[in-house]
Amino acid sequence: MATSRQKKTGQLEALLEKFQNAQGVAFVRFDQATVEEVQTVRRALRAEGMSYTVIKKTLMAKAAKDTELGEFSATDLPGSVAVIVSATDAVQPAQAIKKLNKEYFNKKAKFSKFDFAGALFEGKFLDAAATAQFANTATREESLAKIVGMLQSGPQKLHSVLNSGFSKLYNVLENAEKFAQ
Repeated sequence: MATSRQKKTGQLEALLEKFQNAQGVAFVRFDQATVEEVQTVRRALRAEGMSYTVIKKTLMAKAAKDTELGEFSATDLPGSVAVIVSATDAVQPAQAIKKLNKEYFNKKAKFSKFDFAGALFEGKFLDAAATAQFANTATREESLAKIVGMLQSGPQKLHSVLNSGFSKLYNVLENAEKFAQ
């Protein structure tokens, strides 16, 4: 079905606004997904603070170029593609696709209804394979939690070393006193 120029302009403006506030952008293939499944995914992503938008690939490419998120061609995105945008984390959309891929995977057909199509990261377009690897990166919150854990473990280890050192020194002094007599 052809989309009117006025409708395309409105869709492009809405996508430009999302891209301007975006930290993370990933593209998901949704081949053979039903409307109900897409709606379920859209609601779940919205609950996690992300948006799921189905729009022409040429408009996705134009919006990315205009907001300087990265350049790519509509032909770089195969099949039926939607864009997932996160305003808070660069990795979150790719991780959401990874989760969807597992959740909607058909073992018999060896096919997932939702799969990686690409992503934009630091001004570059990542293809599907690179996006799948990128999805394994820790999110901002996970990285911060690891840093806090490391910061907490340092003083705890220092405390235990000092405690064990003083108790050993005490034992040496105690035994030295016995030998001195």
